[in-house]
Amino acid sequence: MAQRKSCIKYSQFRFDAGSLALNFVATVRHRGSQPSDLLSEPDALLQWFQFAGLIQSPVNLFWKDQEKACFFREAVYRMVKAFILNKKPDGEDIALINRAARYPMAVPQINADSLCLEWEISDPVKACLSFIARDAIMLIGNKNKNRLKICDCDSCQMLFADMSPSNRRRWCSMSICGNRQKVALHRQRKSMADQLQD
Repeated sequence: MAQRKSCIKYSQFRFDAGSLALNFVATVRHRGSQPSDLLSEPDALLQWFQFAGLIQSPVNLFWKDQEKACFFREAVYRMVKAFILNKKPDGEDIALINRAARYPMAVPQINADSLCLEWEISDPVKACLSFIARDAIMLIGNKNKNRLKICDCDSCQMLFADMSPSNRRRWCSMSICGNRQKVALHRQRKSMADQLQD
């Protein structure tokens, strides 16, 4: 996937897509124009898992973990996008997501000495992907697809769940893509007004 160097805000993780699975899918920015994969190395994947609250303590992730997670992420993206567009999702994508949902998740345990909560986990990546897969399945399984949308900004096309009361959001974020579209529309109107005055 191409790497895009631009404003710092476009190289940061987003957690405003409305669900864990869609936040994970949003680690590829600008899918409609010049895609930028924010999970381009194992450390970035670990950082995302930590920001998402899926891993509390540092663990070692490897390139195979990063590749597996990104392959899984793209299956979630394709499945949700197909669902939004009223198309049949690919059977292999569904099978991969269903398998991931069966991975063992972290188990909460109380430390006998400190009486603190600890999470017992045999495979951190599989446990994290299991959480994400279950969230993706719940998104599709609740059949409320009119809440799942694709950002109207052609260069963005981020998938998001519109949880607004009116369910009339068009952009992933009013402060990012919505504002960009408003500025473009303002410039277009100003240009047309200037042409009419000439």
